[in-house]
Amino acid sequence: MKRIALVLIGLFILTLSGCFAKVNSNDENAPINPKPMVQDVSKEISLYFLNDKMNGLVLEKRLISKDADVLKQVVIEMIKGPTDEYAKPVFPSGTKLISIELQEGTAFVNLSKEFLQDSEDEEIDKLRVAALINALTDIPGVDSVQILVEGNKIDAVGKYKIGLDPLKRMILIGDVYNNPDRIKKLQERADLGKETWRFDPIQLLRKEGGIIGIGSEDDLTLKSEDNGVAYVEAIHDNKMYSITLVQPLGKGSNYIWVIDNVKAKFTQIPEANPLKGESFIYGIVKAIDYQNRIITIEREYQDSQDVRNQVGPDIKVLPDAIIHFQAKVGYDSQGGFKYAEKDINFAEIKIGDELGIILNKDKEARAIIVSDRSNISYEPNIKVISPVRNNVVTSPFKVIGKARIFEGNVNIRLVDSNGNVLNETFVQASNAAPSWGDFEAIISYKPLKEPQNGILQVFSLSPKDGSVQNLVSIPLKLK
Repeated sequence: MKRIALVLIGLFILTLSGCFAKVNSNDENAPINPKPMVQDVSKEISLYFLNDKMNGLVLEKRLISKDADVLKQVVIEMIKGPTDEYAKPVFPSGTKLISIELQEGTAFVNLSKEFLQDSEDEEIDKLRVAALINALTDIPGVDSVQILVEGNKIDAVGKYKIGLDPLKRMILIGDVYNNPDRIKKLQERADLGKETWRFDPIQLLRKEGGIIGIGSEDDLTLKSEDNGVAYVEAIHDNKMYSITLVQPLGKGSNYIWVIDNVKAKFTQIPEANPLKGESFIYGIVKAIDYQNRIITIEREYQDSQDVRNQVGPDIKVLPDAIIHFQAKVGYDSQGGFKYAEKDINFAEIKIGDELGIILNKDKEARAIIVSDRSNISYEPNIKVISPVRNNVVTSPFKVIGKARIFEGNVNIRLVDSNGNVLNETFVQASNAAPSWGDFEAIISYKPLKEPQNGILQVFSLSPKDGSVQNLVSIPLKLK
């Protein structure tokens, strides 16, 4: 009897489980355990190493923890060395990071004495410095780098003199070497959908320009693109450069670009040296003798030292004088002019020009800077299409516009007549600078007891210090 009872119980359990299985298999609304979401816990940094010929730099992107100290981690990762088979380390073996901190835009990097090992090649030592400076100044908020060794300032790295002051981003002039085998692998990566920015010359400079010192916020203008060669005009630190890019593997939209050459469109002007009897004056050109290279000026006194400098009105311009034109190239985030200097010749100076002149001890001009006195049209980097000024809006309402800003991050804020924030958000434009991108956002606010005035603020934030830039304010009637 016990055996029969056990068999019956077993049959009952099997039948019952079969029923449940049948019910579950047909139940379309049966609960499904959600797949655990894996959150991105890393962020990308740019590192620079020597190329395999040790005559230039190459970019290597690397992921670090999103909670990592970016300043510290960039140096640590560079000390580790490259993973790219076509790159070589920039830090001598045994170099250690002692400390690093940011003070008022300057990163103080304290390295061990091994960093000073001499490469016996000044150009390599220069590239080592450029790799460190450009990697750190890629980080928002870092404007310059002070290199310390064992806590002390140094005036040279190997054979390359750097002086004792903090160093700003370094532009590397000349031809850029690209290893053919490395180019083929980069093309393969782009073909697989990785680093597709290499298909566009401007976007490539935004991402990889650090190998020559160009930053993501520098002004870039594509001057021409034809037959696999592109020319880009870049403005960095108020100086103008010409960058040539080529498509080494083929022409067209399916082939990657690489940087081929960098030229300065200006000649560096050494500062006036009072110890050599040199001085700096300002003046307006009243007459020009082009044949004898003499300018007649009306002095503009800028300070007491200038007043004491008795010279003019006729000034001889030396045959080898450096002459710059300080062109207006746009507006900054505060609405002031942005300038860029480029070389011009003596024949391009005109009556009425405003000049800054460096005089040698004989009161002859060895350098001249011509100011751009023209007016240029102002085009804001954020344009709000809707709503327009003094529109009556009700919650919610749509904000539509265009933006040409860093990484396309558009911030939107609605404030009432008392300055209280009613809503604040941000959206991503469809493109980032230098291209225009479209953006839309829905703004809502709590019901108001009665209609009142408000202001819609649309702006971007500086990646360096978080300050408000490109602010557009639109007064509205809130209901």
